[in-house]
Amino acid sequence: MSQIDIVVPDGSMQEVIIGLLTKAGLPVTIEKKRVKEGRVRIDWIKRIAFQRPQEIPGYLKSGHFDVAIVGEDWIANWGYELPVLLKLPIGRGGGKPVKIVLAVNQTSDFQRAEELPQGCEVATEYVQLARRFFSSKGRQDIQVVPSYGNTENKIRFGATAIVDVTESGDSLTENQLKVICEIMESNTVIVANPKSLADENKRPYIDCFVQLINGAHQASKYVMLTANVPKRSLNEASRIIGGLKGPTSSPLRIKGWFALQSVVPREDEQKVIFELLQIGVTDIIVNRDIPLVMS
Repeated sequence: MSQIDIVVPDGSMQEVIIGLLTKAGLPVTIEKKRVKEGRVRIDWIKRIAFQRPQEIPGYLKSGHFDVAIVGEDWIANWGYELPVLLKLPIGRGGGKPVKIVLAVNQTSDFQRAEELPQGCEVATEYVQLARRFFSSKGRQDIQVVPSYGNTENKIRFGATAIVDVTESGDSLTENQLKVICEIMESNTVIVANPKSLADENKRPYIDCFVQLINGAHQASKYVMLTANVPKRSLNEASRIIGGLKGPTSSPLRIKGWFALQSVVPREDEQKVIFELLQIGVTDIIVNRDIPLVMS
C-alpha cells in the first residue's frame, strides 16, 4: 500500500478545509499546532500539512507533496502548470469563487489599467501575477510593490492602486476603493504533483481522495427530505421532491400512506416544502447535514 502526502491552506481557509475533510470522513487531528501537521485515521494518508497558500504551489511543484488544495490565484501567480483534479467553488465566506482585481481610490478618475500614471506604485501580494498583467497592457513602467497583508490600506501609504483578492467587495468599499479591472476569477482546486499522478501505486489513492472531497462538497449543496404522503398524492409528491434519480418510496404500516425520501437542492428546500404542504403531505423531516453525495 502506498501513502500520499497532502498539503492544504492555513489561515482564513483552514477552518473551511477542516470542515470539508471532516464531512468527507477524514477528520483531522492536529497534535502539535506549531508543527502545522495533522493526522487522519486512514492508512493511505501519511499526513495533512497546513501551509501558507502562497507557498503551496511551490511545495507541490518541487515534489514535497502529492496532492494539494489551493487557490487558482496562487498557481497563476507563480505561473505553474499543475493537473487540476477538481474545482471547488468555495471560499472564506461562502460557496463562490473569489476575484483578483485592480482597485484604486473611489475619488480617482482612473477607469482602466492603461490610465494609471507613468511609474506609479501598485501594491499587491500577487507580485508575479501583477507584473505579467501590466506587461500584457504594455505598462512595464509600473512599479509592483510587495504587500504582506492589509493590502487595502496601501493606497493611504503612497500606492496609486492595489491588486488584491475580493469575495463580496465589502472590504474594498470600506476602504473607499473601487475596482477598475478584474484580472482573474479563482476557485479553490485540488491539484496533484504530476509525478505522483503518474505513479500507478499512488494514483488510486489520489483519485479516492478527490472523490471523497467532491462527495463532501456535493453534499453541502443538498438536504435530505423525508415526508409521509397519502396514496392519492404519491405521483405529484414524487414529482415535487425529485432527486438525483427520483425519490425512494416505501409503504407505511398505515394503509394508504407512503414514505418518500430524496435529496433536494438546498436552494429549493423551502419551495419543495411549500408545494408538498399544498397537496396534503405531512410529517416532513429535513436533514441538513448529509455527509456525502457520491454521484
